[in-house]
Amino acid sequence: MFVGHYAAAFALKGKEKGTSLGMLFIATQFVDILFFPLVLAGIENLKFVKNFTAVNDFNMDYYPFTHGLLGTIVWSILFYLIYLFVIAKNKINKKSIALIMALGVLSHWFADLIVHTPDLPLVNGDPKFGFGLWNNKLLTYGVEALVLILGLVYYLKKTEAINKIGNYIAIIFVVFLLAINYLNLFVLPANDDIKSLTISALVFYFLFALMARFVDKKRA
Repeated sequence: MFVGHYAAAFALKGKEKGTSLGMLFIATQFVDILFFPLVLAGIENLKFVKNFTAVNDFNMDYYPFTHGLLGTIVWSILFYLIYLFVIAKNKINKKSIALIMALGVLSHWFADLIVHTPDLPLVNGDPKFGFGLWNNKLLTYGVEALVLILGLVYYLKKTEAINKIGNYIAIIFVVFLLAINYLNLFVLPANDDIKSLTISALVFYFLFALMARFVDKKRA
């Protein structure tokens, strides 16, 4: 899953307004932010198999540190502790903020469960899980769009615009994300070079987070 992960970011921001939407964009993609550099380092494994699924050529047969359920829980706990004792330590609602950030990290595994082929381990090795939506490109796009729009609707209900641009900026941002995802799924050629894929993925993850931060500044 790509932009569908951000549905959790919008929904969690609506639930706890003391959090940062930009940081929730980082949290919901955190394990992927770790995954690509770990593949480059040879710690986790990504093979490119032509037409492995309708969506991409990714055969991910070993990535327990980022995409194992236990590994994801560990990263979630780390986020919780960092927010509780460092980033949000002076805020009254620091426990709630820390919990929301941890849930953002944890949400990644369950969102991936919908689209991945059975390659998501609980710890390492079998059993592995995945409902395989990536085998249908149109359904993948539709489900990601649906959950992202639902997350946006909840966010808009729980926040208010502080100026005129705030009335529209979140909607424009989500339309932009959906357009990027359309290009990614239906237009752009497959990228089977791990170095360039890592660079482009990280650039987009952090660019989207900066854009989300800008959007969030226009709503309260």
